[in-house]
Amino acid sequence: MEAKKLEGKTIAASLQKTIADKVRAITAGGLPAPKLVSIQTSEDSSAAWYIGQQEKLAVKLGINFQKIPSSDIENKKVLFEKVKRLSADPSVHGLFISMPLPKDFDADKVLLAMDPHKDVEGIHPASLGLIMLRKGKLIPPTAYAAFTLIKSSGVMLHGKKAAIAGQSAIVGRPLQLLLGENRVTTFVCNTGTSEDDMKKIIGGADIVIGCAGKPGLIKGEWIKKGAVVIDVGTTEVEGKLVGDVEFEAASKKAAYITPVPGGVGPLTVTMLMENLIKAYEWQTQNG
Repeated sequence: MEAKKLEGKTIAASLQKTIADKVRAITAGGLPAPKLVSIQTSEDSSAAWYIGQQEKLAVKLGINFQKIPSSDIENKKVLFEKVKRLSADPSVHGLFISMPLPKDFDADKVLLAMDPHKDVEGIHPASLGLIMLRKGKLIPPTAYAAFTLIKSSGVMLHGKKAAIAGQSAIVGRPLQLLLGENRVTTFVCNTGTSEDDMKKIIGGADIVIGCAGKPGLIKGEWIKKGAVVIDVGTTEVEGKLVGDVEFEAASKKAAYITPVPGGVGPLTVTMLMENLIKAYEWQTQNG
């Protein structure tokens, strides 16, 4: 039997309705809509695409959106000053900075210049620290989208085993913490994990997450029968987006699987907008 596809668009549609309702409630009270400012730091096509998706969804949800193009980011000093100024602007409720930054820019310095209350991407050290302390406010959208899709399968998480291939600060590590809070035993594979060990770890996992950005890294034959498989990887190969998991082979063994594209991706930008609403509420409550 083929695995059931976990598609992000269905969950995204429900969340978007909730967000739009909250925005309408805010503006109905005479207040301006929450505002998101997205800074494009380079001409990277994926960054441009993602910010374009943000703008489309912001319009749909009634969110105030401003894009700062890469042509306005003349050097690292300009970026640093813009981030400081926008962080201090009470009319701005969320800040997105496209990563990676140009080579001579200091990412740590830029992130520390941002008010963590406005960190809709969940990449400020304070945001990640709160997740570590089990007090997460703004969780990286891609990690939370993946976690939400796992939960949407309806599989009881308590006592399960999970294998995560990839340990980035905005996907693999937050997922390890989110799953751990739900009493899932997690194993993280990285570049130091041999293929034999990875095969054993994934073969014993009830939940498999590929987030390494390496096409076909996870072989379909490794998947445990009945597993939940979440593929976060998106790499363009010969003009086509492919994931970290061998989809066709894995589909024959898994109970649930996310397609690429169409799985985690459609939900990620919605999660970013949900973070904007959380950031707005956090700031206004503190105020």
